[in-house]
Parts: sequence; structure tokens; C-alpha cells
Amino acid sequence: MGTIRGDFTIDSYEVSDADDRAVRNLIHASGSPDEAEKEITLWFKGEELHSYRLINEAILYDVNLDGILE
Repeated sequence: MGTIRGDFTIDSYEVSDADDRAVRNLIHASGSPDEAEKEITLWFKGEELHSYRLINEAILYDVNLDGILE
């Protein structure tokens, strides 16, 4: 409870064990960046991948976000 995986699933280890299958969940985290790179190619097509920046990253790291030279 209190995690994305815990709050948005109707599955459990007990149910999956009884059905002799893996737990079905919405979230997966890779163990390392290398592992993530391999897994991404297994589960996603190139056109399904998107790059984006959060607004707080832009505010913190963009030198001239507001257009005012300082």
C-alpha cells in the first residue's frame, strides 16, 4: 500500500502463486541502466519512446528561461 504498484493492482503474490504465474503489475523497474536498455527493446517500439524534460528541470538548469539576460 502507498506505492504505485501497491495502489493500482488487483493482483498479489498469493493469487499469482495459486495460478502458477508471475504477478501482473503496472510498474517495472530494471536493476541497472544496461538491463533497462535491453528490456526497453523487448517491450517497446521506437515510436513509443519519448524524451521530455520536467518543468522543474528547465527552471533549475536553463540559463535564460525567462528571456532576461542576467
